[in-house]
Parts: sequence; C-alpha cells; structure tokens
Amino acid sequence: MLHLKLEPKLLDWGVDEADIHRESFGPQTAAPAQVTAAAEPVLAIGFRRSGRTLDWTGRDASLLDFAERHSVAIESGCRSGSCGTCETKLISGRVAYATKPDHGITPGHCLPCVGTPATALELDA
Repeated sequence: MLHLKLEPKLLDWGVDEADIHRESFGPQTAAPAQVTAAAEPVLAIGFRRSGRTLDWTGRDASLLDFAERHSVAIESGCRSGSCGTCETKLISGRVAYATKPDHGITPGHCLPCVGTPATALELDA
C-alpha cells in the first residue's frame, strides 16, 4: 500500500496528521504508519542472504519498509499481517507487533510487514 511509504514522508514535510486521509482495500484495514520518536535506540538489523547489516533508527513503519528502502528483497502481499507472504525466518533477536497479526506465525519466524525490531535482529533475507 502506497500510504505505508508516503505517510511518514508527508509528516516529515510538515503535513498535519489531521490532513492525511487513509483508505485501504483488502481483508483488513492497515493501521496508520507509526512514526517513531528519534530517541529510539539504533539497532543492528542483519539480512543473512543479502549479506548486509543495517542500522534501524525507527524511521520506518515496519521491517518490510526498512528492507525495501535499503533494496533488500522480501516478498510481500497484503502488508497488514493477514496473508503470511512475507513470513521470514528469524535467525536471532525479537520482533514486536503493535497489534497481533491475523496470520499465525510459524515459530522462529516473523512478519516483517507489520513487525518492528524489539532487539537487534538477524533475518534470513
């Protein structure tokens, strides 16, 4: 969904949140993108298959947005935690979810489309 990438930019550009309107189509309405305070600690996010380790600063609404911004490929579908297309093996660390995803997550995996790092992470991506 375009708003998951565009909304943080609009806020960065000074557009008042009350002036941002959202529409989502699909099995679940996506939650508005979360803009994290700048005081969030920097966490190292490793992508094993891509051979990259990048610093999470809280700028992105989700791990999927973070990966896409850094050209790390992760398959995705609904972007709302419903389909499981983005389910990725979690090699180390913990992922947090603002709300429990609809899709049942396989133990040892995470849903990057709605997850954010709770600790430093390594993903099989």
